[in-house]
Amino acid sequence: MNRLYMILLSAIALSCASPEKPITNPDDYSQYLNTSGENEKIKLAEEELTFWSGKFSESPNQYAYLSKMAAANNQLFDLTGDIKHLNNARQNLRTAVEKTGGSSAPLFRALAKTYITHHQFREANDCLTKADSLGEGHEATQKMLFDVKMELGEYDEAKRLLKSFQNEDDFHYLIRYAKWLDYEGDTEAAVAQLELAKAKAELMKNEGLRLWIYSNLGDFYGHIGKIEKSYEHYLKTLEIDPHYHYALKGIAWINFSHEKNTAEASRILAALEQAHPVPDYLLLRSEIADFNGDIEQREDLEKTFIKLASNPAYGDMYNAYLVSLMETNPAKALELAQREVINRPTPQSYQLLASAYLLNDQKEKALNVAEKEVLEKTFEPKSLLAVAEIYEANGKTSKVAELKKELMNAAYELGPVVERRVNQF
Repeated sequence: MNRLYMILLSAIALSCASPEKPITNPDDYSQYLNTSGENEKIKLAEEELTFWSGKFSESPNQYAYLSKMAAANNQLFDLTGDIKHLNNARQNLRTAVEKTGGSSAPLFRALAKTYITHHQFREANDCLTKADSLGEGHEATQKMLFDVKMELGEYDEAKRLLKSFQNEDDFHYLIRYAKWLDYEGDTEAAVAQLELAKAKAELMKNEGLRLWIYSNLGDFYGHIGKIEKSYEHYLKTLEIDPHYHYALKGIAWINFSHEKNTAEASRILAALEQAHPVPDYLLLRSEIADFNGDIEQREDLEKTFIKLASNPAYGDMYNAYLVSLMETNPAKALELAQREVINRPTPQSYQLLASAYLLNDQKEKALNVAEKEVLEKTFEPKSLLAVAEIYEANGKTSKVAELKKELMNAAYELGPVVERRVNQF
């Protein structure tokens, strides 16, 4: 059963139900908006980095110290959102690879992980290919290669890799099988696989795996319209890590998209921006401003986002978001979209290219790309919305009507601002 069909069923069920009290309750999560405990974690990570940096200065031939420095930098990036720490971790690992003559598969995998976070998937692929040639930790490398192949749009190779490490008792296989099923549009089956993985993580009492699976189930249940379960899993995430920013952002989205409680969503975002100042929150704040009719604030927030996200230190991490905000600079939008297709040739990237062509008044080119590379190759509502806009520009009203029926039932995932846009078709 594909994703949009599941969303449709959920929407029908919700429309038939009597009004219910809000799902969220500030008493459940307000305690997690306090940043004092997180500051202590940052302090410890900084002390760790200082310690290992000192050890490396004393013994610059010890590459193991570089790995420790990279781990501390990665933790600081997770905690603070400061991109310099991710870039420093990547440089630590590059130096370690050089010092070992490229003979360590674990180092190549660690370096690949930083490239993945930075959305440098081709570089990650090169690292993992080298790791695979060394043999050590072959299955771990194959699993990471699957992730990268999915990001590169190499789906046949990803499927081959998935079969190569198939093991229904393995948490890491189950979550990747779920990713594959979601790509195919069978989100119901993907959630079932994630639930199996959750049971294994809980049986192993592994906090790291539980953190990952709870936060991802929070997302997936939201995709299929089960908002209460989504909320429940975000709270489970926060019980393990009270400073897990992603889960708090998910709760902010529920407040905004499901409950239309912009004041509470904004309160959560204000705390997040103080604790973890990354550009991402500006986009949600701009949507809230738009929903509230404050167009001036929305424009100011978008301008601030563009300025911050265009920082060269971020590389290509925010290209997908920047393309959609470049209405006043169509040439730049096209340049970024073309770069994204080179870096990450997935249907979603081709959707960005099609949208950029439309922004540049090349509606026939936009239609060609949309029909050839996007339609029926992704079930993402945002991509289908872009296709609907391209159909509208090309006068294909019957095609727009078909997509509108599906998009109206993806209102929660798209958000109330985009829902208004869909209503205008």
